[in-house]
Amino acid sequence: MHKLVCRLAALMVVTVGAAHGPLAMAQTDDDWAFAQDASKHLTVAEARYTSGHAIIVQCAGEELKIGLTGMPPTTRSSRLLGATRADGATDTQSWLVGEDGTLISALPARDARFMRVGGKMQFRSTSGQASPIEASFDLPTQHANLDRVLTACGYPLQDDRDALPRAAPDLRLLRTPQAGDIGGRPGRSLEMSCIIQGGAYGQCRADHLLKGQSARDARRDATGRNGSRLHPDDMAANEGKVAYIFVPLLMVVEMR
Repeated sequence: MHKLVCRLAALMVVTVGAAHGPLAMAQTDDDWAFAQDASKHLTVAEARYTSGHAIIVQCAGEELKIGLTGMPPTTRSSRLLGATRADGATDTQSWLVGEDGTLISALPARDARFMRVGGKMQFRSTSGQASPIEASFDLPTQHANLDRVLTACGYPLQDDRDALPRAAPDLRLLRTPQAGDIGGRPGRSLEMSCIIQGGAYGQCRADHLLKGQSARDARRDATGRNGSRLHPDDMAANEGKVAYIFVPLLMVVEMR
């Protein structure tokens, strides 16, 4: 069983790339350790292990992050990991590699929801990757504190598209998108998703808006992506999967 260690949140937050003052951690039964500072718009849930590993979920402002610490070093800029939950559900997750080797989720809301079930969680590099890794964690069986972090950043606790497989992170379109039209990051973008149908984007929708963004404009932007064709070489492998799109905030403002 995992052991949660209550430490200064300052140490925890630095791990996922932000610097804030110390917070007091609190733990309730077998739930994620939790801390918040309303004055800094900071909310954190963490699970730490005696092995030195930790899973840290943080909402700072409107930016949600998940950091997975203590993993083997790599020269790669990202890792593609197959994740398996205690209930048998699986997902293929994309993780960016931070400067200190911390793995940072490329899709934190979906990955955080995947962890809500609790129990044994296994990560394994997908086949063909250099320097493969494998890790297993006993997640807290309760998720109220994890939910508090998701809610603080404005993300839903459930999403029907989580049940669909993800499109490849390097998915290509037939027409190259304009500069700045993609490539944003969670919490600093208009976040959208589309289901790939017949080799093209379909059922595109806005999944998450930042404060001040227009819901009407977001819907219009998402709807406008319906019908965008994939590169022929990427069509078959991604059919029926969900593609996630992050439009940088600057681009959203300019489009109004």
